[in-house]
Amino acid sequence: MRLAAPVSRPPQKLARLQELARGWYVVASSKDLRRQPTAVVLAGRELVVWRTRRGTPVAMDRFCPHQGAALELGTVVDESLRCAFHHWRFDATGACIAAPETRRIPNDASASVRPVWEGLGYVWVWVGSSEPDYPPPTFPHLDPEAPPHRRYAFTFRTNAPARRVLENGFDVPHFAVVHGIDADLQLSWRRDTEPHLIAARLTAESIRLPSPIDRLMTIGPLCLDLQSTASYQILTFELDGVPVAHELLALTPGTVDSTTMRGWTVMPRAKGVLGSGAAFWGYRLQHRQGTRSDLRVYRNAVATDGSINTADDEGVLRFRQFYRGWLGDAE
Repeated sequence: MRLAAPVSRPPQKLARLQELARGWYVVASSKDLRRQPTAVVLAGRELVVWRTRRGTPVAMDRFCPHQGAALELGTVVDESLRCAFHHWRFDATGACIAAPETRRIPNDASASVRPVWEGLGYVWVWVGSSEPDYPPPTFPHLDPEAPPHRRYAFTFRTNAPARRVLENGFDVPHFAVVHGIDADLQLSWRRDTEPHLIAARLTAESIRLPSPIDRLMTIGPLCLDLQSTASYQILTFELDGVPVAHELLALTPGTVDSTTMRGWTVMPRAKGVLGSGAAFWGYRLQHRQGTRSDLRVYRNAVATDGSINTADDEGVLRFRQFYRGWLGDAE
């Protein structure tokens, strides 16, 4: 009987992402990451992600430091990953703990591992330095003790870099032009934030939303509260001072022309139209259509030198200044 060959892929010719900020990025969904090692590309680097027998997620460089075998072809043995080529074993810290048929384990026989955090349905990897500079996201709306709500997960892919995706929420004029939101949006900056955050509020006294939401409700004062790190965002949409939707936006920067946007939208259940199932599905449809409108722009955009701006570009320019402060590879 012939054994089926393990599924893998050859090494890729990848370019490093030069303008990627240090931060927490999603490498896999928790439900998809099992004990079988999996090869992934994150920030232009090839990694292997796997779980120990106890379920701890690990992210390390894809290739064995001994003779370069692809580690996703290996096997999880207890709390370690065993290479398929010579059965060298690496624990969750990257240390080589066994090297059969070898007189002694070389002193520098270790695999490079990345800081990992698991939460909110995802496995996150810190990119850009050996230790995290700020914490992973807090999103209590997914907690088991959270008030009754409706929620959905979303995933979109784009050729745009991470910065363009993150700065989009601070781009005030595009809400009217791209999304048809008819409102006099005012941008104000929040100062009660941690150093790793930039936060703003976009407010309007009245708003006319595009179809189909305009047939479901009459919109009063609107506020978009936006808190962003250089790698993930938390957004809250308020109507008449009441939160109607919370969103976690996470990113997976893969190659220079591939970024995955993913996360959660949570809408509290409540009496009235805003807490109804109709509002939930209307919001979800509008979210999908609005994101696709952004993706269409991203797909055909190029980077400019940033020298031509107006006063209305304040949000984007200030976010870019914040983002530049997190650039630099200190690994």
